[in-house]
Amino acid sequence: MIRGHLSPMFLLIALFLMVACTDTGTTSNTSTSGTEDSTATAAEEPATPTLTPPDCQINTEVLDGNRVWVKSKDLLAVIKADEGEANEEMGPSHRTLEILDGRSCEQKFQTKLPENTSPDFPYYIAEIQYNNISNIIGIQGFYKVIICDLEQNYKLTELKPAFFTEREYDDPQSGMVQRLEVWEDYLLGYTQDLGAFAFDLSDRNAPKAVLPFAEWQDPDNSRYHSMFLLPTEGGVQAILPFYDAEEDNFMLYPLFDEPQQVSDQITQSARNNQFLVLRKQDEARTPLAIDLGARDLVALPANIAAKNTQDILKWMRAQQ
Repeated sequence: MIRGHLSPMFLLIALFLMVACTDTGTTSNTSTSGTEDSTATAAEEPATPTLTPPDCQINTEVLDGNRVWVKSKDLLAVIKADEGEANEEMGPSHRTLEILDGRSCEQKFQTKLPENTSPDFPYYIAEIQYNNISNIIGIQGFYKVIICDLEQNYKLTELKPAFFTEREYDDPQSGMVQRLEVWEDYLLGYTQDLGAFAFDLSDRNAPKAVLPFAEWQDPDNSRYHSMFLLPTEGGVQAILPFYDAEEDNFMLYPLFDEPQQVSDQITQSARNNQFLVLRKQDEARTPLAIDLGARDLVALPANIAAKNTQDILKWMRAQQ
């Protein structure tokens, strides 16, 4: 409560405010009408539609996994059976690549891929991992890899996997491409008996094979464990691809939570062991201990991390 003498000026102001508050004339109606109009206009504006996967009808057989939506381009990529090429002995030949508009289902591109070693061997479209803006479609053949560049008029390029060391082909299935995936500007895959491979697709006009930075062959089952150091925004990421044939599961295993700046000054002879130590390019030259067999980083006690690389490797081997 306010106590004391009320001046005439104060009473005049109070009277003015009371009149203003009780005025329900044109100004108030106009303001209300304007608010209603704004609300109505906002309600009438269409919301941005959420894209849903295409529901295009394909006129021939499509194998599981051979219908892939490239969401960034809203394109549907399909590998389908070739009409009129099936025979009683071998069945259909799945080597027609078709690209359709994701909304209208209009055909944007179609081509017949070269024979895949045998007429009955199908091609498969690679999955897209860790990348929502891919403009490349990877295609898995029996021994070969093909990429389709969506930004260069659907240009097709055939690529040949390369490996860390010379490989021995035990039987006709050795070297068969078992899985293929796109990761950022890279294409990573796995072959039977020969292990992992990678391609750098950053230069669309000159894609090239990438060799592993390190690789160890498990003496128990002769499996190759490869680690790729792939440049990406903010440094490099270490990728250790692994294919579980029993589960038909292909995993990429990125080692770092975020890209790291590391030194790659390691002799070739030190890169073919189960254990590897990389050094960060920080003032402390922080060690990153890696177990290629486990496809994981090894946590180092503080007193071990302070030692030189050879002592760290000796400690890692002693933990087995």
